[in-house]
Amino acid sequence: MTLRVRVALLVAAVVTVVVAAVGWTAVRSARAELTEEVDQDLLERAALVFAEPRGDFWAGSLTRRSTGIGSLLRADPLGSLVSLDAYARVVVTDLDPGADGVIRGQVIVALDDDIGTVPDTERLERARQWGPVVDTVRAHGMSLRLMTVRAADGVFVQVARPLDEVENAVEDLRRQVLLFGLLAVAVAAAGAWFLAGRAVRPIVRLTDTAEQIAETGDVDLPVESSEAGEVGRLARSFRTMLAALSASRRQQHRLVMDASHELRTPLTSLRTNVDLLRRSDELAPEERASVLDDVDAELGELTDLVTELVDLAADVQTDEELQLIELAGVVEPVVERARRRSGREIVVRVRRGVTVEGRPEALARAVRNLVDNAVKFSTAGPVEVVVDGGSVTVHDAG
Repeated sequence: MTLRVRVALLVAAVVTVVVAAVGWTAVRSARAELTEEVDQDLLERAALVFAEPRGDFWAGSLTRRSTGIGSLLRADPLGSLVSLDAYARVVVTDLDPGADGVIRGQVIVALDDDIGTVPDTERLERARQWGPVVDTVRAHGMSLRLMTVRAADGVFVQVARPLDEVENAVEDLRRQVLLFGLLAVAVAAAGAWFLAGRAVRPIVRLTDTAEQIAETGDVDLPVESSEAGEVGRLARSFRTMLAALSASRRQQHRLVMDASHELRTPLTSLRTNVDLLRRSDELAPEERASVLDDVDAELGELTDLVTELVDLAADVQTDEELQLIELAGVVEPVVERARRRSGREIVVRVRRGVTVEGRPEALARAVRNLVDNAVKFSTAGPVEVVVDGGSVTVHDAG
């Protein structure tokens, strides 16, 4: 899975969670607000049942505690509520519990479309103690919001209203939230896909360059990036790494060329001395011993050169310790070997007693390289080696 896809999916997931949370809160708040409006309407409708005293309008319908109750009720109040698309009834009940602790109740008015649930004495008692009580009940195959209001001692009014409007409004809101949520998630995912594509474009270019380098082996390919921040830093680091790798390759190539050049001289000298030894019968003992000495010296030099090349190729650090060295003791053997091998005139001017701190073998290799180069690249005239003041200077006519 690419980084671009991951970013798009992550943004889509976050937006989904946010939209779901906001939608849930909106639906919940809308339901609470609409239900509160229904409750307020029920409270107002319950108040319509009672008005100024009207004598004993309801007294003939009461079996107990009828005195004064009819004066609390308006003429035909329940019929007026029915016309307003609500259910209503009046409940009269004993205020005192019976021997079994249950508050007795009696419905004194019941219309054909009444609430349809048996009066709940626990709900009536709560209305008597705490005021209007609102509950959600099931009747007539639908959800009703039922309000119970205490009108007088032993008299309660229950008004109910269907919650169809609330449920329909909430359902419409839920569909709108779902549609908006899907649209928001789609737009957010598309936007994240586009922005992530622009954000990772430098990384994609860098990846393409790396793959091209891996295929072709060309470490000199340009790495173009003008980005700032982490991406620009990555590109700059990649360029630095490629530059170091390119320099390392050039050094390796130069090492191989230098090695072939440096090895050619001792090998040529060895070949010449071997040819002389093949005619050893024609050589005097002194000449034969001198040739063998040259062969031994050339083999030692060749061994040192191969060791140095191996160390350079493997990047091995020498463990030779620093010590005080007399320069004359280092320079004179090197010059003598160069004279014997090349046959050239090499003049040494040495001031005795000059010492330096260094590594003997490494210093000898450095002097030998200077002298050998002077011999190789000068066509005529003597080579002069001067040791003075802690320095070694090689003069030639090349």
